[in-house]
Amino acid sequence: MRMRQLQCFVVLAEELSFTRAAQRLNMSQPPLSTQIQTLERDLAAQLILRTSRKVTLTRAGEAFLGHARSILDQYERATQEIAAIQQGQAGMLEIGATGSILRGGLSDLLSRFAVRNPGITLRVTEQPPSVQITEVISHRTDVSFNRSIPRNRDLTHEFAWCEEMVALLPQDHPLATQDAISIADLRDDDHVLLRPDSSDFATYVLSRIIDAGYQPKVSQQVVDAQSIPSLIASGFGVSIVPAGIARLTAGPLAFLPIRPDPPMAQVYMVYRRDEQGSALQAFLAHVRAERHEVSA
Repeated sequence: MRMRQLQCFVVLAEELSFTRAAQRLNMSQPPLSTQIQTLERDLAAQLILRTSRKVTLTRAGEAFLGHARSILDQYERATQEIAAIQQGQAGMLEIGATGSILRGGLSDLLSRFAVRNPGITLRVTEQPPSVQITEVISHRTDVSFNRSIPRNRDLTHEFAWCEEMVALLPQDHPLATQDAISIADLRDDDHVLLRPDSSDFATYVLSRIIDAGYQPKVSQQVVDAQSIPSLIASGFGVSIVPAGIARLTAGPLAFLPIRPDPPMAQVYMVYRRDEQGSALQAFLAHVRAERHEVSA
């Protein structure tokens, strides 16, 4: 049983005329008769009664008509869905990110993409940087947003955006009322740092502190910058964090610009080198377009 046979039967049932049905189907009457006969043979049932004066449906034909319409409708919806997926207008996109990157602009980016691509479902999972890479390699995540470039030949990356880093201090810190400070101004404070072995980004932040002329006194080490504000508020010292951390962060804290040369937190999209999924390609194109708009 083929879709064409069902289509021929439904049109004939609606017209009750081989002449009119053949015209609607843009075919001649003999092939239409053949399609109906083949369908009846496949079903082992007579669906059409034809006399010299009229065409009518048998009881089997009447019963089968609803099923035939339902099958054709499901087939049409399925082909439309597949076409949408192929064009990147539908599907599921699994995204990995740290909480700090979500705050730093990713959540807004995803919101804008979702408005323009309502057929694509976005599912975001917060993950430490190392776990993000593992999940992309294992095909459990389509794209990861990471501040470090992966060292894996199966993966590729693209620059997504850049975020200035700021000094994070308790609100009662002597420098909290300054308009801006330098990293060297923090030399006497305890520091809450990203664990240096957790990512290249963590190593970069530590190197910027050392370049300022001192080895920091470390009170706490964490994997995700999102964990730092609560530790600073609890009195564990100061830190240097991406500016996006300040978004939605409450408490007795001060976020100060670093001048004259602020550290920068670059964010990369990481995905499999051989990935051809249309939903992902649509998403990458969206991010590139936004990046172009910002730089224009």
